[in-house]
Amino acid sequence: MSISRRKFLRIAGSTAAVVGATACGGGSTGDNNNGGPDPGGGGGGGNGNGDASLSGRIEHIIFTMQENRSFDHYFGHLNAFRSAKGVSGTVDGTPADARNPSRDDPNVFVTPFHQSTEQHENLSPAWNESHRQYNRNNPASPTATLDGFVYTAAGFSRNEAAAGRFACDLDGTRAMGFYDERDIPFYYDLATKFATSDRMFASVSASTEPNRLYLIGASSFGYIRPLGQTEIAKGDPVNGTRVDAPTIFDRLEEKGISWKIYLEQSGSNPFSYYQLFRSYDQHKEKVRPADEFFSDVSSGNLPQVVMIESGVDTGLDEHPNNHIQRGAAYIRRRVDALMKSAVWGKSAFFLTYDEGGGFYDHVAPATFTAPDNIGPFLRATDTPGDFTRGGYRVPFIAVSPWIRPGFISHTNADHTSILRFIERRFELSALTNRDGNAHDLLDMFDFSSAAYEQPPNIADQPTNGSAAMCNYI
Repeated sequence: MSISRRKFLRIAGSTAAVVGATACGGGSTGDNNNGGPDPGGGGGGGNGNGDASLSGRIEHIIFTMQENRSFDHYFGHLNAFRSAKGVSGTVDGTPADARNPSRDDPNVFVTPFHQSTEQHENLSPAWNESHRQYNRNNPASPTATLDGFVYTAAGFSRNEAAAGRFACDLDGTRAMGFYDERDIPFYYDLATKFATSDRMFASVSASTEPNRLYLIGASSFGYIRPLGQTEIAKGDPVNGTRVDAPTIFDRLEEKGISWKIYLEQSGSNPFSYYQLFRSYDQHKEKVRPADEFFSDVSSGNLPQVVMIESGVDTGLDEHPNNHIQRGAAYIRRRVDALMKSAVWGKSAFFLTYDEGGGFYDHVAPATFTAPDNIGPFLRATDTPGDFTRGGYRVPFIAVSPWIRPGFISHTNADHTSILRFIERRFELSALTNRDGNAHDLLDMFDFSSAAYEQPPNIADQPTNGSAAMCNYI
């Protein structure tokens, strides 16, 4: 779709106040090295006049979260792709000496390898396993040795096999496998043309549900495992536990900001993670079928804030056991529809992943502000810990006409950074101490100039890669 400059500036709100922003580090195609001037008010939820630029340029915020991939696992080899494309800036990718001890011999090591199949068996990112990955021999230690990824992957497979379930990688080597532009060319091209972060961490060293709670409510409210598996149920039956706390959607509702959740419902269990919160019952009419996104975006009726969910039972969320290329193609169709629409000029799209999935990452989880005074609901067999340690790095891409092309943020961020961006744009109060202190992602934007008033061409995403579950080495 061709958009003239005059039309683009009109739909993007060209009469709004604009603050000239200077790129940090290596310029608009370089890194953010946490130095130089504040780019349009970004940096951590301050009161800079970058807010005026944000409110003048961005009217629609779309975010989505896929499943269980670490940064090294997906983007650890992004530098070679960027260099081949002539794009400056360097991500903190997989180092040449990356390795992990084998399952049963500390003197034998597994090194990273390209997985030759787009599908493989599961592995565990749960609380205990994540702490064992952090320090294999002393998981409660504050010292990160990052030597337990292969060990925990092997343990997971062996437990599955012992229970009579499918397992084939009994040595856990898949934890060191990675993908690159041969598998996910769309993501590699998107991250290179737009902006990424090599310091986006999961919010908590635990599995899907606790991290999804952070994405929606800025805390896991004590939960370190799925809510139905937690003995401390706050007065509810164990299998009926839901969180009674405000979410980003409640904040939007209070302010009169339009929003929807577009949920893929083709599977047998059309479950939205918003259902983990009690307020879902009040607003469930705003959880809409996924394809409604296309009609809303093409008609210009897209709400101001949108969450896209690819569904827990659809095979489209890139979770282990699912074909990653089909999930990437799912995201591509939505990004493509946004780029071709009239709302492109005033939008920001964020893609991330809930946690590292048990895959190797060479960067230790960062420390963040505890969201509240609720400690983790631990069983007697759980590793001690708290909610100041984040999870492992996850892939992250920011897409907008107002992005700094090729930009790499090196500022520590977590899932609540997306909430902070929304809060900054619509002047909402923070949900917890975590999002109130989160990096707001504004370093990725330059609201003085639209680099992509005409969207660039992005690589296609094949879906015909191997679906073999075990022949991945």
